[in-house]
Amino acid sequence: MKENKKKIDEILRVNHAGEYGAQIIYNSQIRFSKNNSLKKELKRISSEEKVHLEYFQQQILSNRTRPTIMQPLWKVGGTALGFVSSLLGEKYVHACTEAIESTIVDHYQEQVKYLKKRNVRSDLRKNIMKFCDEENKHKLSSQKKNKNQKGTFLFKKITKNITKLAIKISKKL
Repeated sequence: MKENKKKIDEILRVNHAGEYGAQIIYNSQIRFSKNNSLKKELKRISSEEKVHLEYFQQQILSNRTRPTIMQPLWKVGGTALGFVSSLLGEKYVHACTEAIESTIVDHYQEQVKYLKKRNVRSDLRKNIMKFCDEENKHKLSSQKKNKNQKGTFLFKKITKNITKLAIKISKKL
């Protein structure tokens, strides 16, 4: 039972941190992008991500889970990533979304497996599954828009690795 509580706290902490980071990145991209149609799309995605953040914020409070102590650093890093991707242009904004969301989809799928295997917190599992589907749609949309774009491979690789590192750190700290 204590193992489940510890793991649930970890899931809530890292997911809250991730959705917080998503808000920071999208809001930074919206702020610095010059492309109005891209801004409109980013605002739509950001509003979906805000629902995810609000859910995990509520879960953190009701479960008395400590949020990550890394939020100030994630705010700076997320703002920088949003700024840089916007500065580089639309294909890099989509590359950023694709890299992060593909990492998050894998991450959420692992959590769903854990919760299902242990038969705990079906409410949490259902919400993570729903959010995972939405994150996957963001990823697929960005992939489609960047289908014939070249030159983003290294940027995506770096962004994915940064995301994986942030996940690893946010689980524990």
